[in-house]
Amino acid sequence: MAAVWTGRQLVVWGGQAGDGTRRASGDGAAYDPGADRWEALPPAPVAGRFGTSAVWTGREVLFWGGQAGPDTRGLQLPPTTATFADGAAYDPATRRWRTLPVAPIGARTGHQAVWTGREMIVWGGYSRCCPIDSVIHDPAAAAYDPATDRWRRIADVPPPWSGDDGTAATVVDDDRPLIWRHSHLAAYDPATDRWGEASGGPPPPAPVPAPAPGNPALPSATTGDPFVLAAVDGGDGASGKGGAGGAGAGGGSATGSGTGAGTGPRRGGAARGREVFTWTGNSGQRLNGVAWRPSDSTWRRIAPLDGQSGAAVTAGGPGRIYAAAGQSARVLEYRIADDRWEELPLAPIPTRSAAVLVWTGSELLFWGGIGDEGPEMNGATWHCC
Repeated sequence: MAAVWTGRQLVVWGGQAGDGTRRASGDGAAYDPGADRWEALPPAPVAGRFGTSAVWTGREVLFWGGQAGPDTRGLQLPPTTATFADGAAYDPATRRWRTLPVAPIGARTGHQAVWTGREMIVWGGYSRCCPIDSVIHDPAAAAYDPATDRWRRIADVPPPWSGDDGTAATVVDDDRPLIWRHSHLAAYDPATDRWGEASGGPPPPAPVPAPAPGNPALPSATTGDPFVLAAVDGGDGASGKGGAGGAGAGGGSATGSGTGAGTGPRRGGAARGREVFTWTGNSGQRLNGVAWRPSDSTWRRIAPLDGQSGAAVTAGGPGRIYAAAGQSARVLEYRIADDRWEELPLAPIPTRSAAVLVWTGSELLFWGGIGDEGPEMNGATWHCC
């Protein structure tokens, strides 16, 4: 289910039905935490889907892409499964929808999307269901301007940020899209229409994995880059621009824009400030963390995160980042100044992965995701600071 925080409401739409069929849903709702009340959205003008992205422009929620058939967790796959190149915009103030034009990069699902302050940038994902053994990042990218209701092609995302194997995280810092993948950070320059390595080069190498228990000759983590989480924070608690994962990484998310296939991990992202935090590793192992500061293009190692497949991160209160650990109801708080993770009291909701995680400005929303029996439609809040 695609989800995004508007500053007042959590708006969710699409996803998979909770009746065991995993059919694509066209339902949506908006949650007002002040009133603790959900309100159903009017019917959307496009077909139901999952693997959709969602971004908030300050006026509308832009939903784009996705697919209509079963995901790779199904026991059987149809010969063809529809993916979409269209989308819709929802205005919470008027409760009205409008359709988006077809994107020039064609249909996509499991892609990445961020809002720059002027345009929605989309890239990655795959055009046909369903990759089984790889995570696909198609290089084609495009920008949509809601003021003109027009798309334009932008430069393809080059390797190592595009390609298969290894998830990616896309966030925005100071209106500039950034992509983290394979221990490299890419920045997009709209003046030259080019993607390239962010200044400061790649971060220092990650520590060598500890030996596996009972077998000192084997590392405790596999090779590769299958699990990536990212957040951007300024340390002052000020609001900023969220990406596809800005509300959490909800099941083909934020967060309707998951980047993986099958039961693989999702990436989470949120954008709020002046330092980029990433955690990378393998599910079931501690995820190595690094932070990049744009002001002087420097990297530093940060505390590792105990996360699982389906985890999500979001920038939180002053100097804080929160993580839903995945495959559980665990939520952790990272205090930037102390470089330390602390476990919050266990949320009073069932175990889940790929949940929506949102900082509202005064509290943390932990909602939705995929539980042991299918989609979860309940959640909890944590009051902080």
